[in-house]
Amino acid sequence: MFAAHAAVAYAAARKQASLSRSVETRQVIGQAQGILIERHRVTPEHAFAMLIRVSQHRNEKLRDVAQRLVDYGQIEGI
Repeated sequence: MFAAHAAVAYAAARKQASLSRSVETRQVIGQAQGILIERHRVTPEHAFAMLIRVSQHRNEKLRDVAQRLVDYGQIEGI
């Protein structure tokens, strides 16, 4: 019985951690989009496409590209 309860609690904790990470990722991408919108006078959709292009070109996760832009204010390729 204890093992079943522990398994349920563990699964719930993992799901919560995953959801928290997803929210953080979305916030970072949104911040990066805002930077690109302000600097380049583009739409949110175009800013997102710019991030995707760099992500695919460098074979990096979109979140990592966005985080670098937020942290350092610039990324090569944009």
